[in-house]
Amino acid sequence: MRQDPIPTAVADRLSDAAGRLRAARERALDRVAVEETEWEYAGRTWSWPAGEARTYFHELAPGEREVLDNLIADLDALGGTGGPDSPRAASRAEVVGVGTGRVAVAIPGPTAEEARAVAEESEATDAAVEATDERSAAAADAPLVAKLARYGPTAEMGDGRPQNRRERRIWSAVGSHPFLPVLGGDDDGDWIVMPRADVPPDEAVREAALERVRAALAPHRDRFHFDELKPENVGAYRGRFWVVDYGRPSGEPLFVEPPNASETGDAADSVGPDADENCQDRSNKS
Repeated sequence: MRQDPIPTAVADRLSDAAGRLRAARERALDRVAVEETEWEYAGRTWSWPAGEARTYFHELAPGEREVLDNLIADLDALGGTGGPDSPRAASRAEVVGVGTGRVAVAIPGPTAEEARAVAEESEATDAAVEATDERSAAAADAPLVAKLARYGPTAEMGDGRPQNRRERRIWSAVGSHPFLPVLGGDDDGDWIVMPRADVPPDEAVREAALERVRAALAPHRDRFHFDELKPENVGAYRGRFWVVDYGRPSGEPLFVEPPNASETGDAADSVGPDADENCQDRSNKS
């Protein structure tokens, strides 16, 4: 039963693109694979199919770019189906950030009517539909960001799905400021959707913004890795400052996802050093 405000047509395209994105990076890595895949760094042994050169670790592989171009074309086509006077006609999807584990794609939000229709079509109870209204209002007529997970041979080296799953679990558990809302997502972590915040905060208010978010995070030290509290992970949205990227847990900077990990657990996922930076836009429009 869908109870998020992301229209089914958009969700289907995000799921398809995420699968193709992962396959494209995996194929690209197969083509550049080397024999010496391991190296030492910070007292640990790291491994990447292309070795220490880490080809396609930070940058997009050619096949990934093609997948994203096709997704953007598909989303733009959806946005234009309402004609030139459609609320979304002027909106255009675009890649706004690339992280080692995820790609952020700006997408037009659903209209208020579309958002509520999603809840009603799910055959949810009246109470469930009303509970959806707040998230629907956050998405309606406002730009959104979809975080698509990239392929990685391990969770701490390039696989963005654990981060998506973690952000979705934290938002489900906390559901309030300072964590930027997760408006919808795929159960496997292939993608999630958030509001598009302005990242980073303007320089004149940057330190004050970080202090406000730091204070708001104090009760959640067990959920958030404070090393990640930096300007590129904080954004302005609806008059407040929020953490826009909280996929890395507190504690050691490693992904640890035991077999059959509970979907409600908070300590299941974390990220290795340099394994992912905030994949939201760095040009004040994330």
